[in-house]
Amino acid sequence: MMRLALHPRGLAPRLGNLAQVRAFLLPRLARRVTATGDPALAALYEELRSYGPPEATDTDPAEIALPILLRHGGADLSFFSTITTFGAAFDITLDEVAVEAYFPGDDRTDSYLRDLAAGR
Repeated sequence: MMRLALHPRGLAPRLGNLAQVRAFLLPRLARRVTATGDPALAALYEELRSYGPPEATDTDPAEIALPILLRHGGADLSFFSTITTFGAAFDITLDEVAVEAYFPGDDRTDSYLRDLAAGR
C-alpha cells in the first residue's frame, strides 16, 4: 500500500498533501525496520525514500490519524486513515498484524462515495 501511495506513477500525483503523507508514513516504516531488522522492509523503506525529498523530522509519532487529500475524477476528496496493530497478540496468527482503515473526512467526500456506490 505504501508503494502504491508514494510511487510517482501511483497515487502520489493525485495526493494534495503528499509531503504530509510521506512525513507520516516513512518514519513509521523506519521504526518498523529498526524493530524487526527485516531486510525486505529496509529495502522498501529505501525505495520509498528515493521517490521524493527527505521526510519531515518534526512529525509527532503519537498521531493516530493521517489526513489524505485525494484528487479523483475532477473531485477533491478528503479522507483520514488509521492503522491498528496487534503487537502483543496471544494468538500467533495475529502477531504483528496491521489493519488500515480509510474514512471520509468530510460530508462532500461521504456523499461522493455514496453516489459512486449507488452508480450515480
